[in-house]
Amino acid sequence: MAVILDGKETAAKVVAELSAQAEGLKRKGINPTLALILVGSDEFSVRYVKMKAKRCEEAGVVAQLHHLETTTQKELIALIERLNDDPSVHGVMVQLPLPKGLDELATVEAISPEKDVDGLNPATLGKLLMGEECFPPAGVEAIMELLKRYQIEAEHRHWVVVGLSNIVGKPLLALLTNRKVSATGVHADNPHMARYAKEADVLVVDAAKKWAVTADMVKPGAVVLDNGNNYEGKKVYGDVDFDHVKDVASAITPVPGGIGPLLISMLIRNTLKAAAK
Repeated sequence: MAVILDGKETAAKVVAELSAQAEGLKRKGINPTLALILVGSDEFSVRYVKMKAKRCEEAGVVAQLHHLETTTQKELIALIERLNDDPSVHGVMVQLPLPKGLDELATVEAISPEKDVDGLNPATLGKLLMGEECFPPAGVEAIMELLKRYQIEAEHRHWVVVGLSNIVGKPLLALLTNRKVSATGVHADNPHMARYAKEADVLVVDAAKKWAVTADMVKPGAVVLDNGNNYEGKKVYGDVDFDHVKDVASAITPVPGGIGPLLISMLIRNTLKAAAK
């Protein structure tokens, strides 16, 4: 039976630590502030941004919400540039996906790297690859944080990353390039994906498909990290067939309750790092 990597419990511990850090900054006259930009009225985006604002409040960070029901690309970039220039704002985050007609790449490129606490600016990917200091995407940091908290050895092992998104797969591989690991990236629809997955000591799955990885694809004793978020009605499923894979793996994240709860905590932690600078 695998060790269940509990993201909820870990996130609660992290938030408590972040709250103490925020208080320390406030005693120095620094009021850590995260600007949250929401465009449109997508139900899931609205809910997620509200959750981020609530977690910020719990950690002692000001959540400055900018909700634009409608906007143009020019107006959106102008808002980001104003926030970049505002010394009272330490982090800037744009909730994705954006409504049709808006350019996501141009939008995240506009965020100053010093305030890109969500790690979405393409410059961040370059810094990760070069081993330079930056704010990695929250999904990447959440993975590394869980392994650290559960004292799971990450180095000197073979990592396989299934799914090469711009927010998890690609930046994680860039980060791993500078670690003592061997790492393989494979697209989720690669016909040989199952063979690659079976070679992993640490298997990260971000396939955007319910139960894309089944027990027969997992090496006995592997660590399995599921980034899936697949809704069927009100129920959410991971990309990994948890009920069966847990009998093969040595450690595994559940969905919900695994990596997801840590994402906001990592965003807040990066905001505090930016404020401390």
